[in-house]
Amino acid sequence: MKNRNILISGAGIAGLTLAYWLQKWGFSPTIIEKRPDFHDRGYMIDFYGSGFDVIQKMGLVEKLQERSNQYPVKKLIFVDRNAKPHATLDVEKMRELLDHKYFPILRGDLESVIYDSVKGDVPFRFNTSITRIDNQPDGVVVEFSNGESQQYDLVIGADGIHSNVRKQLWGAESQFNRFLGFYVACSVIDNFLGNEDTFYGHFEPNVQATIFSIGGNQLATFFAFRSEKLNVHGRSAQIDVLTNVFGSAGWIMPQLLEATKRTDDLFFDAVAQIQLNEWHKGRVALVGDACQCLTLLAGQGASMGMAGAYLLADELHKADGDYKIAFPAYQQRLKPEIEHRQKDARGLAGSFVPRNNLEIALTHFFLNTAFLPGFRSLFKKQIGARSIIK
Repeated sequence: MKNRNILISGAGIAGLTLAYWLQKWGFSPTIIEKRPDFHDRGYMIDFYGSGFDVIQKMGLVEKLQERSNQYPVKKLIFVDRNAKPHATLDVEKMRELLDHKYFPILRGDLESVIYDSVKGDVPFRFNTSITRIDNQPDGVVVEFSNGESQQYDLVIGADGIHSNVRKQLWGAESQFNRFLGFYVACSVIDNFLGNEDTFYGHFEPNVQATIFSIGGNQLATFFAFRSEKLNVHGRSAQIDVLTNVFGSAGWIMPQLLEATKRTDDLFFDAVAQIQLNEWHKGRVALVGDACQCLTLLAGQGASMGMAGAYLLADELHKADGDYKIAFPAYQQRLKPEIEHRQKDARGLAGSFVPRNNLEIALTHFFLNTAFLPGFRSLFKKQIGARSIIK
């Protein structure tokens, strides 16, 4: 087998999945991660589709089920500013719609389950990033943040939408980042409501907020809002933006904002897609959000990131490590599907953040009718439930 020694930059879902399959098929992957450790709870995701089929191939469904069982939410209730319910999604009906291949779960739980399956076989280097990549004909020389350098046969950038590997070889992110006119923020806060099976969603014109019980007397929060491009750096400025945008909203927004100010766990970013013509250069390739970002609002990032990692590993395996065959084949198998789903995601993003009361009413109607005959197939198509994994 050629090119067995492979460096993966990024210990997220795509990077971990790639390491699992490369190791299984006889390669020797190493993962570097800029975080100091593996602690990352992340935000709530609906996990289904292609990613579920990859997890099934990995034999990890039961372990993921155990994690998902920690979140006993039965219904997703959408309320107005006076807490009056207007729409409901039944979680069990969602499972039935997706042939029981569905988990509501924290992104960090998905990462942890995959990490536990590879940590005994794959070397990890935390608190490490790449400062320079020299992509040579006979290997890739990589310089690390600690001053060391090492040569690998191949390098894979699995380091997310703000990929450092992509920046090193493809150039500035601004060339490939398509801002969609939204921002999102997520955090984990104390459960001041006291309910253990709570999921509430709330729309007002140009904003959305949701809360989800995650056990341990905690709530996972999710905020989304329409905006022009902002120049926001640092936690204090991000909190100020959230306060300005959501401060006049109804429901329990004041309590959510106050709790968010106190938490040390805050994710804040623009909603954007990465659109890149070529996903590989020489001995270096990209996977996951580094090249195929669908957007956080699309609800498929983790699932399609796993699918991309599996397909990349599969092509390297079939080509006996010959990257000149494997990299183009991987892109050819996946890129048309990603472009199609990116287009769908751009349309779907608008329904997550309705612009006015009429659009809010239409969104509530769609949620209430999602599982009715005649609407089921439309809903299933809109959320991208079809798997691309055979």
